[in-house]
Amino acid sequence: MMLVVKKKQLVVAALAVVIGTAGYINADKVPAVKTDEKYLGEAQLVNSESTQEDFFSQARIDREAGRSRSIETFNAVLNNENADSEAKASAQQGVLELAENTETETAIENLLRAHGFQDAVCYINNGMANVVVKTDLLDSAGVAQISEIVMGQSGISQEKIKIMEMN
Repeated sequence: MMLVVKKKQLVVAALAVVIGTAGYINADKVPAVKTDEKYLGEAQLVNSESTQEDFFSQARIDREAGRSRSIETFNAVLNNENADSEAKASAQQGVLELAENTETETAIENLLRAHGFQDAVCYINNGMANVVVKTDLLDSAGVAQISEIVMGQSGISQEKIKIMEMN
């Protein structure tokens, strides 16, 4: 039996791959850190204040660059006269998701700074949140506070939130 793949199915599949790749690239840029209680991945040694500031600035730049590439791809589909309505609807939904994630990440980062964390960067993708905070000591109360802010702003459940510290 032969499988027939229609053009719109290929476009939708390609969009899914692009979105997944962009999410993977963004998530891959978040360093994981070892804490006293749990191992969250490889530790990144940070020796100076400027390196820490560079990390947070660069993380935001990298995140936005990835988003810009995704939006360009979505716009190419939306502006393609040959793309069917299903592909265009999927691209439009992708653009809306990126916009919502961007607003939510910004709100989370601002609230974390307002609650006393020196800096923070948040990545939201595929219903998961990765948060890196700059702090001298991340204790269980701090983890609870971060989780509460992320859950309140994003609606993401606690088990889908990863919190890492950079001190």
